[in-house]
Order: sequence, then C-alpha cells, then structure tokens
Amino acid sequence: MRACWMFMILLSCRLPHATESLRICKNQLNIDCVPVNGNVSVPCPEFEGEDVTFELLKDDKVIYNLTCKPDGNNTSLCKPPYTRVGVEHHQKKENKSVSFMLTGVNASSYGIYRCDRIITYPPPLTTVQSTLWILVLVEGHQCSKPKPDGDQNNGFLWIWILGLVLFGIYSLIVTIIASIIWVKWRRSDSQSDYMNTKPKATRNRKKRAFQNPIPRHF
Repeated sequence: MRACWMFMILLSCRLPHATESLRICKNQLNIDCVPVNGNVSVPCPEFEGEDVTFELLKDDKVIYNLTCKPDGNNTSLCKPPYTRVGVEHHQKKENKSVSFMLTGVNASSYGIYRCDRIITYPPPLTTVQSTLWILVLVEGHQCSKPKPDGDQNNGFLWIWILGLVLFGIYSLIVTIIASIIWVKWRRSDSQSDYMNTKPKATRNRKKRAFQNPIPRHF
C-alpha cells in the first residue's frame, strides 16, 4: 500500500489533472536523512481563527492532532486530546506558530509527513494543507549520510598511495622484461658477428700432386 501511495505521489507531478491532495510538485518537498533515534520537525500552517485543530499526517493518514482554543489573554492554548509515543508538539505564542516533532526515529518512521490546519470557529469550516512536505528517510535503512571530509581525504590518500605502489610494481616488471630482452639480443648479435668474421672454406679446391723433377741426360 505504501509503495502504491508513493508511486501515486510521484505520478501526480507528471499528470496535469491529478488530485489536489497528491500535488506535491506544487509544494515544497524536503528530504531528511535522519539517524536512528533522531528528531524531525514538521511545521504547520500559520495560526488563524479562534478554534483551530492541527493534524499531523503520515502518508496522507492522520496520526496525531492538536486542538487550540483561546485562553482569555488574547492568546490560544493548544492541547492534544491524547499523547502519542514519538510525537511532541511545540507552540510559539509570540508568532503563533505550531509544529510537530518526531522523536526517536526508527525504521518504521519512513514516510512523507505534513501538517494540516482546520479552522472550526468562526465558520465556515476550512482546511488548509501545509505547503511543506517532509520525506523522512532513516539512516542505515533508506539512506546513508556522506562521510566527513577527513574520512574522504584519507580515502583519497590511500587511493593515491595504492596507485603509486601499482605504478612502481609495473615499472619494475617492465624494466626486468626489457633487461632480459636486451641480454638475449646482445648474445644473438655476438654470435652473428663471430659467424661473419670466420673465414669460409674454399669450394672445389683441386689438390695439386707433388711432381718430382725429371732428370735430364746429356
């Protein structure tokens, strides 16, 4: 169901006539990679009206709400009807802002969160969706944060050292092979010089017989 819902959200940014509840492409989508047991803030629309209810939604389903009513001092007091583990609410009376805080994030916290504002009084009943959507990804499950610069520099240093070592080994092997080839070439060249300087035997050489001088008689 979650995968289907996520697909519909992504599809809504492609279709011009998608339903308004899935038009994230017109809103601002923030992606937070949160470590396990970390916290995430989900802001709500600005405070308007007297009786207001803020709803926290996850994957388009209400998981928590907060009701705010006047307290007689020109301010409003917000109280949740019940408590929920892993969710806190924060109210700033000076600028009349409300937000929800996801605490103790774990693998099951993965999803898209937003806050809706419902004005119940004065009438008419109006609902305003937040223009900010929060996609919560849990580190080690759906995302991983980049390593610090120091670790990256150490990684590059080790890669550089490994490259130098491999280049040195390659150079040594090439030098040894070149030396062996040079020695073989020198030996072959010496043998060729010896064969070229050795006198050749005369072919078809006739043997001359020893002739004794013939005595002459007077």
